[in-house]
Amino acid sequence: DAQKEITYTYDVVWTESSQRWASRWDKYLKMTSSQIHWFSILNSLMIMLFLSGMVAIILLRTLYRDITKYNELATSEEAAEETGWKLVHGDVFRK
Repeated sequence: DAQKEITYTYDVVWTESSQRWASRWDKYLKMTSSQIHWFSILNSLMIMLFLSGMVAIILLRTLYRDITKYNELATSEEAAEETGWKLVHGDVFRK
């Protein structure tokens, strides 16, 4: 296919207003009522708790697997081939 050129256009109509430029956002920024958005706060807290729980579950599952793997190595005849943090432990506490 050959490249086709598409021309986009738009139209703007400017109208003069009696409102000053510095105060144009005042009606949006003023809080006329002290209504608190409880639903939004509760929704944010629930999402935060859910995501924190998911991260905690993933971390706990990973730690559980690592600990069981290291415990199995300690009880088996392959304990001589230590890996991971056990090697660092040997280097740190060397006399």
